[in-house]
Amino acid sequence: MTVGAESGRDLPGLARQAVDAFAESAARRRDRDALMDTAFAALFELYRATTAAERASPAGRNFNSTLAELLVSGNNPDRLSLYVVRTQTAAENGRHEGYRPACWRRSMLQLLGDEFVPWDRFLRPVDLEAIPRIDDALVAVAAEASPVSGEEVPAWVPETHWWWWEPARQAAADGADRADSGPLGAVVGE
Repeated sequence: MTVGAESGRDLPGLARQAVDAFAESAARRRDRDALMDTAFAALFELYRATTAAERASPAGRNFNSTLAELLVSGNNPDRLSLYVVRTQTAAENGRHEGYRPACWRRSMLQLLGDEFVPWDRFLRPVDLEAIPRIDDALVAVAAEASPVSGEEVPAWVPETHWWWWEPARQAAADGADRADSGPLGAVVGE
């Protein structure tokens, strides 16, 4: 990836930080959660600093190839499995521990798969099967979760990450159902 001269973005530096973070996660035995969280944070910074065209460029494809190798090496397969499990746990506990952290984790998985390396190239079958369960859990707890206001949804969130808006969508649907719940004859005394 090249440096964006117009904005002074150091894309090679950000790409190197992401590669280094996933390489460290692959190599180290300890700090499983911290290492994967750090790797996702570095990847997220690269995502935010690049455009879709830059991620699809030859340099971007080269980065994705390197990342794909790292995702299946060393400790990363186990760490990614744990990340998926913790994402599902966060989703299932969204009504108690906060819906937003569950959305954040789910979005990180989606960005990795959509923008860098397709899931089927690095996630284990059991982890791929967990994604729909995570989504089901987000839908199930959304009714009891506090709606995330438009100001609380980060500006970077693509519209395809529906889970951020699910509590508000359900609240609006429930309000529509209540408002249109039948004839008003009994209420107005007809």
